Amino acid sequence: MQSEEVNDWRERTMGSAVERTDEHVREYLIYRGFTSTLKHLDSDMKADKEKGFRVDKIIDQLQLFIHTFDLNGLKDYWGYLDRRLFCRLEDIYRPTVSKLRTSLFRYYVVYTVQLKNLEKTQEFFQRQAQELQGKPEWRDWFILPFMPAPEQNPLFSPYFSRQWSDTFLVSLHNFLSVLFQCMPQPVLLSFDSEVQRTTCLQEENDQLRHMLFSLQGEAKLKKQEEMVHHKLPPYVQNMDRLGDTEL
Repeated sequence: MQSEEVNDWRERTMGSAVERTDEHVREYLIYRGFTSTLKHLDSDMKADKEKGFRVDKIIDQLQLFIHTFDLNGLKDYWGYLDRRLFCRLEDIYRPTVSKLRTSLFRYYVVYTVQLKNLEKTQEFFQRQAQELQGKPEWRDWFILPFMPAPEQNPLFSPYFSRQWSDTFLVSLHNFLSVLFQCMPQPVLLSFDSEVQRTTCLQEENDQLRHMLFSLQGEAKLKKQEEMVHHKLPPYVQNMDRLGDTEL
């Protein structure tokens, strides 16, 4: 759980850094009067498939394709992520990417069955038949459209559980989060990180300065109190016992 919280914090930090950097670039283009470039930038930002490196938004986009039965959109979007991000990984990570892709399309198929959209279920296997027939992990799935209650079948029932779908989405989320964190950052993002670090240090220095002033004030007040309650010599303390002539 602690690791997931750290990943979430890093993800939000990187997403915020990208948003601030985008805004800095926009301000600079406005300052320089590069209106044409600014229009292209705004257009590209609206069509940004990487969602400003916000993993939650990428997951939302994938789920939107699934919930609207947009198989073409789902395939194209995953293909973009593969070309843009996954293909740059070392070969040892390719099996993980392949498993996530398989789970993603199983998630889509199960969703079509759950909503009793048999047309979309059959469409998936018809359009993906050439690609999936030679893969052992899909061999048993081609009977899915013809089963009356696949959620009760021991082979398919795990995929119809909430636990499986939640586990898949969390796994995909964590994989993308770590991937974005390990990507080399451009100078502008590094500059933003340095600015944030400097700002934090300044705030910390201000807090320490206030603490120092507070401690100095308390020490001064304590010293004054000690001066007020300073004890006089014993013979002075006993003067009240003496008579007028003895004084």
